[in-house]
Amino acid sequence: MEDETLMAQAKVNKLDTFKYAFEDVFLTKLIERMDQNQEIFEKILEDKKFGDTVKEWMMRKIYRKMNDEAA
Repeated sequence: MEDETLMAQAKVNKLDTFKYAFEDVFLTKLIERMDQNQEIFEKILEDKKFGDTVKEWMMRKIYRKMNDEAA
């Protein structure tokens, strides 16, 4: 939520375009926080269905929140 570049992307793009910017940030943040919860990190990366579900849910939630705050 504090990534200004991602917030700008959320404000000017539809969700289906925003997802490309989000995916890059999601993976970067996931790796940065790997030490905090190794188990969930591995589950997200190894279980594609689970990982895609988590990423999709987070993307939609962040997109809505960023656009609500912009209003």
